[in-house]
Amino acid sequence: MQRFLVAVALFAACRGDPAKSHATSGSAGVASIVPTLSKSEDGVEELRALDQRIELHRDQPVQEIALLLVRATYRGHVEDYQAAERISADVVAIHDTLWAWDSRTRALTAIHQYRAAREALSHVQKLAISADQWSELATAIDEAGGRRDRSFPARAEGARRWPSAANLTVYAASLALEGNFDAAIALIPKAAKSVNDNSPETFAWLLFQWGRLYEQKGDFASARAFYQAAHDRIPGYVEANAHLALTMIATGDTANAKRVVAEALKTERQPSLLELAAQLGIGDVEVARTEWERYVTTLPEAFADHAARFYLGVGKNPPRALELARVNLANRDVPEARELVIQAALAAGDTAAACELAGPLIDAALRAHRFAAWQAFSRCGRVDEANRLAKDLGITP
Repeated sequence: MQRFLVAVALFAACRGDPAKSHATSGSAGVASIVPTLSKSEDGVEELRALDQRIELHRDQPVQEIALLLVRATYRGHVEDYQAAERISADVVAIHDTLWAWDSRTRALTAIHQYRAAREALSHVQKLAISADQWSELATAIDEAGGRRDRSFPARAEGARRWPSAANLTVYAASLALEGNFDAAIALIPKAAKSVNDNSPETFAWLLFQWGRLYEQKGDFASARAFYQAAHDRIPGYVEANAHLALTMIATGDTANAKRVVAEALKTERQPSLLELAAQLGIGDVEVARTEWERYVTTLPEAFADHAARFYLGVGKNPPRALELARVNLANRDVPEARELVIQAALAAGDTAAACELAGPLIDAALRAHRFAAWQAFSRCGRVDEANRLAKDLGITP
Protein backbone atom coordinates (compact mmCIF):
# COMPACT_ATOMS: atom_id res chain seq x y z
CA MET A 1 0.00 0.00 0.00
CA GLN A 2 2.83 2.42 0.84
CA ARG A 3 4.25 2.20 -2.68
CA PHE A 4 0.78 2.81 -4.11
CA LEU A 5 0.27 5.89 -1.95
CA VAL A 6 3.64 7.35 -2.93
CA ALA A 7 2.67 6.96 -6.58
CA VAL A 8 -0.68 8.57 -5.79
CA ALA A 9 1.05 11.56 -4.24
CA LEU A 10 3.20 12.03 -7.33
CA PHE A 11 0.22 11.83 -9.69
CA ALA A 12 -2.01 14.01 -7.54
CA ALA A 13 0.54 16.79 -7.62
CA CYS A 14 0.30 17.02 -11.39
CA ARG A 15 -3.41 17.49 -11.81
CA GLY A 16 -6.27 19.22 -10.13
CA ASP A 17 -7.43 21.78 -12.62
CA PRO A 18 -11.21 21.86 -12.33
CA ALA A 19 -13.23 20.80 -15.33
CA LYS A 20 -14.74 23.42 -17.61
CA SER A 21 -17.67 21.62 -19.17
CA HIS A 22 -21.39 22.04 -19.54
CA ALA A 23 -23.38 19.63 -17.41
CA THR A 24 -25.29 16.80 -18.96
CA SER A 25 -28.57 15.66 -17.53
CA GLY A 26 -28.19 13.12 -14.75
CA SER A 27 -30.26 9.99 -14.40
CA ALA A 28 -31.89 8.42 -11.39
CA GLY A 29 -29.78 5.96 -9.46
CA VAL A 30 -26.40 7.15 -10.77
CA ALA A 31 -24.79 5.81 -7.59
CA SER A 32 -25.17 2.36 -9.13
CA ILE A 33 -22.38 3.19 -11.59
CA VAL A 34 -19.90 3.30 -8.70
CA PRO A 35 -18.14 -0.08 -8.55
CA THR A 36 -18.70 -2.16 -5.46
CA LEU A 37 -15.48 -2.23 -3.47
CA SER A 38 -14.70 -4.13 -0.31
CA LYS A 39 -14.95 -2.62 3.15
CA SER A 40 -12.05 -0.61 4.52
CA GLU A 41 -10.89 0.74 7.85
CA ASP A 42 -12.27 3.98 9.24
CA GLY A 43 -10.94 6.84 7.12
CA VAL A 44 -10.82 9.36 9.96
CA GLU A 45 -8.68 7.01 12.04
CA GLU A 46 -6.46 6.27 9.04
CA LEU A 47 -5.60 9.96 8.63
CA ARG A 48 -4.82 10.15 12.34
CA ALA A 49 -2.57 7.13 11.93
CA LEU A 50 -0.87 8.90 9.03
CA ASP A 51 -0.12 11.84 11.33
CA GLN A 52 1.42 9.41 13.81
CA ARG A 53 3.53 7.72 11.15
CA ILE A 54 4.95 11.08 10.11
CA GLU A 55 5.97 11.78 13.70
CA LEU A 56 7.54 8.33 14.03
CA HIS A 57 9.67 8.89 10.90
CA ARG A 58 11.04 12.34 11.76
CA ASP A 59 14.58 10.93 11.76
CA GLN A 60 14.06 8.97 8.53
CA PRO A 61 13.84 11.66 5.83
CA VAL A 62 12.92 9.52 2.83
CA GLN A 63 9.96 7.97 4.63
CA GLU A 64 9.00 11.33 6.12
CA ILE A 65 9.00 13.03 2.71
CA ALA A 66 6.85 10.28 1.21
CA LEU A 67 4.35 10.43 4.07
CA LEU A 68 4.18 14.23 3.99
CA LEU A 69 3.34 14.12 0.28
CA VAL A 70 0.67 11.48 0.90
CA ARG A 71 -0.91 13.63 3.61
CA ALA A 72 -0.75 16.65 1.32
CA THR A 73 -2.69 14.67 -1.28
CA TYR A 74 -5.61 14.26 1.10
CA ARG A 75 -5.45 17.42 3.22
CA GLY A 76 -3.89 19.88 0.80
CA HIS A 77 -1.85 21.77 3.40
CA VAL A 78 0.85 24.06 2.04
CA GLU A 79 2.93 23.32 5.13
CA ASP A 80 3.28 19.64 4.19
CA TYR A 81 4.45 20.46 0.68
CA GLN A 82 6.84 23.06 2.06
CA ALA A 83 8.29 20.66 4.62
CA ALA A 84 8.77 17.91 2.02
CA GLU A 85 10.67 20.29 -0.23
CA ARG A 86 12.85 21.59 2.59
CA ILE A 87 13.73 18.13 3.90
CA SER A 88 14.52 16.86 0.41
CA ALA A 89 16.90 19.77 -0.17
CA ASP A 90 18.70 18.98 3.09
CA VAL A 91 18.97 15.29 2.19
CA VAL A 92 20.60 15.75 -1.24
CA ALA A 93 23.01 18.27 0.25
CA ILE A 94 24.39 15.38 2.34
CA HIS A 95 23.63 12.21 0.38
CA ASP A 96 24.34 11.85 -3.34
CA THR A 97 22.31 8.66 -3.57
CA LEU A 98 19.47 7.31 -5.66
CA TRP A 99 16.95 7.37 -2.84
CA ALA A 100 17.86 10.93 -1.88
CA TRP A 101 17.48 12.30 -5.42
CA ASP A 102 14.31 10.26 -5.97
CA SER A 103 12.75 11.94 -2.95
CA ARG A 104 13.98 15.33 -4.12
CA THR A 105 12.44 14.82 -7.56
CA ARG A 106 9.10 13.79 -6.05
CA ALA A 107 9.01 16.78 -3.72
CA LEU A 108 9.81 19.25 -6.51
CA THR A 109 7.23 17.68 -8.81
CA ALA A 110 4.62 17.93 -6.07
CA ILE A 111 5.13 21.69 -5.81
CA HIS A 112 5.16 22.09 -9.61
CA GLN A 113 8.80 23.20 -9.85
CA TYR A 114 9.28 21.23 -13.05
CA ARG A 115 12.58 22.69 -14.22
CA ALA A 116 14.19 21.88 -10.89
CA ALA A 117 12.47 18.48 -10.89
CA ARG A 118 14.01 17.63 -14.27
CA GLU A 119 17.42 18.59 -12.96
CA ALA A 120 16.91 16.39 -9.90
CA LEU A 121 15.70 13.59 -12.17
CA SER A 122 18.97 13.73 -14.10
CA HIS A 123 20.75 12.69 -10.89
CA VAL A 124 18.31 9.82 -10.44
CA GLN A 125 19.00 8.67 -13.99
CA LYS A 126 22.77 8.75 -13.45
CA LEU A 127 22.51 6.70 -10.27
CA ALA A 128 19.84 4.25 -11.46
CA ILE A 129 20.54 0.71 -12.55
CA SER A 130 17.57 0.58 -14.91
CA ALA A 131 14.98 2.92 -16.43
CA ASP A 132 12.30 1.34 -14.24
CA GLN A 133 13.77 3.32 -11.35
CA TRP A 134 13.04 6.70 -12.94
CA SER A 135 10.49 6.27 -15.77
CA GLU A 136 7.50 6.90 -13.50
CA LEU A 137 9.00 10.19 -12.35
CA ALA A 138 9.79 11.28 -15.90
CA THR A 139 6.25 10.54 -17.06
CA ALA A 140 4.70 12.51 -14.21
CA ILE A 141 6.89 15.54 -14.96
CA ASP A 142 6.20 15.29 -18.70
CA GLU A 143 2.44 15.07 -18.21
CA ALA A 144 2.20 18.00 -15.83
CA GLY A 145 4.94 20.11 -17.38
CA GLY A 146 3.75 20.13 -20.98
CA ARG A 147 5.31 17.12 -22.73
CA ARG A 148 2.19 15.03 -23.13
CA ASP A 149 3.47 13.78 -26.47
CA ARG A 150 5.83 11.71 -24.32
CA SER A 151 3.66 11.06 -21.26
CA PHE A 152 0.60 9.70 -23.08
CA PRO A 153 2.36 6.76 -24.77
CA ALA A 154 4.18 6.06 -21.50
CA ARG A 155 0.87 5.89 -19.63
CA ALA A 156 -0.58 3.60 -22.31
CA GLU A 157 2.43 1.30 -22.15
CA GLY A 158 2.33 1.20 -18.37
CA ALA A 159 -1.33 0.20 -18.39
CA ARG A 160 -0.63 -2.49 -20.98
CA ARG A 161 2.40 -4.00 -19.25
CA TRP A 162 1.27 -3.63 -15.63
CA PRO A 163 -2.53 -3.24 -15.55
CA SER A 164 -2.77 -2.36 -11.87
CA ALA A 165 -5.59 -0.21 -10.52
CA ALA A 166 -3.25 2.79 -10.31
CA ASN A 167 -1.78 2.36 -13.81
CA LEU A 168 -5.18 1.87 -15.42
CA THR A 169 -6.54 4.90 -13.60
CA VAL A 170 -3.71 7.27 -14.54
CA TYR A 171 -3.97 6.03 -18.12
CA ALA A 172 -7.70 6.79 -18.02
CA ALA A 173 -6.84 10.29 -16.82
CA SER A 174 -4.47 10.69 -19.77
CA LEU A 175 -7.22 9.59 -22.15
CA ALA A 176 -9.50 12.22 -20.63
CA LEU A 177 -6.87 14.90 -21.25
CA GLU A 178 -7.08 13.86 -24.91
CA GLY A 179 -10.86 14.24 -24.85
CA ASN A 180 -11.49 10.50 -25.08
CA PHE A 181 -13.87 10.32 -22.12
CA ASP A 182 -15.77 7.20 -23.11
CA ALA A 183 -12.60 5.14 -23.44
CA ALA A 184 -11.38 6.55 -20.12
CA ILE A 185 -14.61 5.70 -18.31
CA ALA A 186 -14.63 2.22 -19.85
CA LEU A 187 -11.43 1.48 -17.89
CA ILE A 188 -13.09 2.03 -14.49
CA PRO A 189 -14.53 -1.51 -14.08
CA LYS A 190 -11.19 -3.07 -15.06
CA ALA A 191 -9.33 -0.84 -12.63
CA ALA A 192 -11.80 -1.67 -9.86
CA LYS A 193 -11.23 -5.39 -10.39
CA SER A 194 -7.47 -4.83 -10.15
CA VAL A 195 -7.51 -3.28 -6.67
CA ASN A 196 -5.32 -5.40 -4.41
CA ASP A 197 -5.60 -3.64 -1.07
CA ASN A 198 -8.50 -2.25 0.89
CA SER A 199 -7.06 0.82 2.55
CA PRO A 200 -9.41 3.81 2.68
CA GLU A 201 -6.64 5.99 1.17
CA THR A 202 -6.46 3.76 -1.88
CA PHE A 203 -10.20 3.54 -2.37
CA ALA A 204 -10.78 7.27 -1.81
CA TRP A 205 -8.12 8.24 -4.33
CA LEU A 206 -9.38 5.82 -6.98
CA LEU A 207 -13.00 6.89 -6.50
CA PHE A 208 -12.01 10.54 -6.74
CA GLN A 209 -10.06 10.00 -9.96
CA TRP A 210 -12.94 8.06 -11.49
CA GLY A 211 -15.28 10.90 -10.55
CA ARG A 212 -12.97 13.33 -12.29
CA LEU A 213 -13.48 11.46 -15.56
CA TYR A 214 -17.24 12.01 -15.37
CA GLU A 215 -16.83 15.62 -14.26
CA GLN A 216 -14.54 16.39 -17.19
CA LYS A 217 -17.10 14.80 -19.49
CA GLY A 218 -19.75 17.10 -18.03
CA ASP A 219 -21.79 14.40 -16.29
CA PHE A 220 -21.91 16.04 -12.89
CA ALA A 221 -24.58 13.74 -11.48
CA SER A 222 -22.39 10.67 -12.02
CA ALA A 223 -19.28 12.52 -10.82
CA ARG A 224 -21.14 13.45 -7.65
CA ALA A 225 -21.81 9.78 -6.88
CA PHE A 226 -18.10 8.97 -7.10
CA TYR A 227 -17.10 11.99 -5.01
CA GLN A 228 -19.64 11.02 -2.37
CA ALA A 229 -18.13 7.53 -2.27
CA ALA A 230 -14.62 9.01 -1.94
CA HIS A 231 -15.84 11.26 0.86
CA ASP A 232 -17.42 8.29 2.63
CA ARG A 233 -14.06 6.48 2.62
CA ILE A 234 -12.09 9.51 3.91
CA PRO A 235 -14.30 12.37 5.15
CA GLY A 236 -11.20 14.58 5.49
CA TYR A 237 -10.20 14.33 1.81
CA VAL A 238 -10.24 18.04 0.98
CA GLU A 239 -10.17 17.86 -2.82
CA ALA A 240 -12.91 15.21 -2.89
CA ASN A 241 -15.04 17.34 -0.58
CA ALA A 242 -14.53 20.42 -2.75
CA HIS A 243 -15.49 18.59 -5.93
CA LEU A 244 -18.43 16.92 -4.17
CA ALA A 245 -19.73 20.36 -3.21
CA LEU A 246 -19.15 21.71 -6.74
CA THR A 247 -21.08 18.84 -8.31
CA MET A 248 -23.86 19.31 -5.78
CA ILE A 249 -24.08 22.95 -6.86
CA ALA A 250 -24.03 21.88 -10.53
CA THR A 251 -26.90 19.45 -9.91
CA GLY A 252 -29.00 22.02 -8.09
CA ASP A 253 -28.40 20.83 -4.53
CA THR A 254 -27.03 23.94 -2.85
CA ALA A 255 -28.30 22.94 0.58
CA ASN A 256 -26.19 19.78 0.68
CA ALA A 257 -23.22 21.63 -0.80
CA LYS A 258 -23.38 24.02 2.16
CA ARG A 259 -23.58 21.09 4.55
CA VAL A 260 -20.53 19.35 3.04
CA VAL A 261 -18.42 22.52 3.09
CA ALA A 262 -19.46 23.53 6.61
CA GLU A 263 -18.67 20.04 7.92
CA ALA A 264 -15.28 19.94 6.18
CA LEU A 265 -14.33 23.34 7.58
CA LYS A 266 -14.69 22.05 11.12
CA THR A 267 -11.36 20.27 10.73
CA GLU A 268 -9.72 21.79 7.61
CA ARG A 269 -9.30 25.52 6.89
CA GLN A 270 -7.89 24.90 3.42
CA PRO A 271 -8.42 27.80 0.96
CA SER A 272 -10.44 25.81 -1.59
CA LEU A 273 -12.99 25.08 1.14
CA LEU A 274 -12.94 28.68 2.36
CA GLU A 275 -13.50 29.79 -1.24
CA LEU A 276 -16.52 27.51 -1.57
CA ALA A 277 -17.89 28.76 1.73
CA ALA A 278 -17.71 32.33 0.43
CA GLN A 279 -19.29 31.28 -2.86
CA LEU A 280 -22.15 29.60 -0.99
CA GLY A 281 -22.70 32.57 1.31
CA ILE A 282 -21.60 30.79 4.49
CA GLY A 283 -18.09 32.23 4.67
CA ASP A 284 -16.04 35.40 4.30
CA VAL A 285 -14.41 36.03 0.93
CA GLU A 286 -11.65 38.04 2.61
CA VAL A 287 -10.67 35.03 4.71
CA ALA A 288 -10.43 32.93 1.55
CA ARG A 289 -8.40 35.65 -0.19
CA THR A 290 -5.95 35.85 2.71
CA GLU A 291 -5.39 32.10 2.67
CA TRP A 292 -4.97 31.89 -1.11
CA GLU A 293 -2.40 34.69 -0.95
CA ARG A 294 -0.55 32.86 1.81
CA TYR A 295 -0.47 29.67 -0.24
CA VAL A 296 0.57 31.34 -3.47
CA THR A 297 3.24 33.41 -1.71
CA THR A 298 4.68 30.29 -0.09
CA LEU A 299 4.64 28.06 -3.19
CA PRO A 300 3.64 30.12 -6.25
CA GLU A 301 4.05 27.43 -8.90
CA ALA A 302 1.94 24.96 -6.95
CA PHE A 303 -1.02 27.23 -6.29
CA ALA A 304 -1.03 30.02 -8.88
CA ASP A 305 -3.68 28.30 -11.03
CA HIS A 306 -6.01 27.62 -8.10
CA ALA A 307 -5.66 31.16 -6.77
CA ALA A 308 -6.23 32.59 -10.26
CA ARG A 309 -9.56 30.75 -10.48
CA PHE A 310 -10.51 32.15 -7.08
CA TYR A 311 -9.92 35.69 -8.36
CA LEU A 312 -11.88 34.95 -11.52
CA GLY A 313 -14.80 33.80 -9.39
CA VAL A 314 -15.85 34.90 -5.95
CA GLY A 315 -12.57 36.81 -5.45
CA LYS A 316 -13.62 39.24 -8.22
CA ASN A 317 -10.19 40.54 -9.19
CA PRO A 318 -9.50 39.72 -12.87
CA PRO A 319 -6.17 41.62 -13.03
CA ARG A 320 -4.82 39.55 -10.13
CA ALA A 321 -6.22 36.42 -11.78
CA LEU A 322 -4.37 37.30 -14.99
CA GLU A 323 -1.11 37.88 -13.11
CA LEU A 324 -1.33 34.47 -11.44
CA ALA A 325 -2.49 32.70 -14.59
CA ARG A 326 0.60 34.01 -16.41
CA VAL A 327 2.81 32.60 -13.63
CA ASN A 328 1.15 29.25 -14.12
CA LEU A 329 1.48 29.28 -17.90
CA ALA A 330 5.16 30.25 -17.72
CA ASN A 331 5.72 27.20 -15.56
CA ARG A 332 3.62 24.70 -17.52
CA ASP A 333 2.47 25.40 -21.06
CA VAL A 334 -0.44 22.97 -21.20
CA PRO A 335 -3.88 23.66 -22.74
CA GLU A 336 -5.65 24.16 -19.41
CA ALA A 337 -3.04 26.72 -18.33
CA ARG A 338 -3.36 28.58 -21.63
CA GLU A 339 -7.15 28.55 -21.36
CA LEU A 340 -6.93 30.02 -17.87
CA VAL A 341 -4.83 32.95 -19.09
CA ILE A 342 -7.33 33.57 -21.91
CA GLN A 343 -10.28 33.59 -19.50
CA ALA A 344 -8.44 35.90 -17.10
CA ALA A 345 -7.34 38.23 -19.91
CA LEU A 346 -10.87 38.50 -21.27
CA ALA A 347 -12.24 39.16 -17.78
CA ALA A 348 -9.57 41.85 -17.29
CA GLY A 349 -10.38 43.45 -20.65
CA ASP A 350 -7.07 42.51 -22.25
CA THR A 351 -8.39 41.05 -25.51
CA ALA A 352 -5.02 41.41 -27.25
CA ALA A 353 -3.36 39.11 -24.70
CA ALA A 354 -6.20 36.60 -25.01
CA CYS A 355 -5.89 36.47 -28.80
CA GLU A 356 -2.13 36.21 -28.67
CA LEU A 357 -2.41 32.99 -26.69
CA ALA A 358 -5.42 31.40 -28.37
CA GLY A 359 -3.81 30.02 -31.54
CA PRO A 360 -2.56 26.68 -30.15
CA LEU A 361 -6.04 25.92 -28.79
CA ILE A 362 -7.74 25.96 -32.20
CA ASP A 363 -7.15 22.22 -32.56
CA ALA A 364 -7.15 21.37 -28.86
CA ALA A 365 -8.56 18.00 -27.82
CA LEU A 366 -11.04 19.38 -25.30
CA ARG A 367 -14.09 21.38 -26.35
CA ALA A 368 -13.65 23.77 -23.41
CA HIS A 369 -10.22 24.79 -24.69
CA ARG A 370 -11.46 25.37 -28.24
CA PHE A 371 -14.37 27.36 -26.82
CA ALA A 372 -11.93 29.65 -25.00
CA ALA A 373 -10.10 30.24 -28.28
CA TRP A 374 -13.41 31.07 -29.98
CA GLN A 375 -14.21 33.58 -27.24
CA ALA A 376 -10.83 35.26 -27.67
CA PHE A 377 -11.02 35.47 -31.47
CA SER A 378 -14.60 36.72 -31.35
CA ARG A 379 -13.62 39.53 -29.00
CA CYS A 380 -10.56 40.72 -30.89
CA GLY A 381 -12.03 40.58 -34.38
CA ARG A 382 -10.17 37.62 -35.84
CA VAL A 383 -13.24 36.63 -37.79
CA ASP A 384 -11.86 33.75 -39.86
CA GLU A 385 -10.57 31.84 -36.84
CA ALA A 386 -13.72 32.61 -34.86
CA ASN A 387 -15.96 31.34 -37.67
CA ARG A 388 -13.92 28.17 -38.08
CA LEU A 389 -14.22 27.41 -34.38
CA ALA A 390 -17.90 28.33 -34.32
CA LYS A 391 -18.55 25.75 -37.01
CA ASP A 392 -16.48 23.15 -35.20
CA LEU A 393 -18.25 23.83 -31.90
CA GLY A 394 -21.74 24.03 -33.39
CA ILE A 395 -22.19 27.65 -32.31
CA THR A 396 -24.86 29.45 -34.31
CA PRO A 397 -24.80 33.22 -34.88
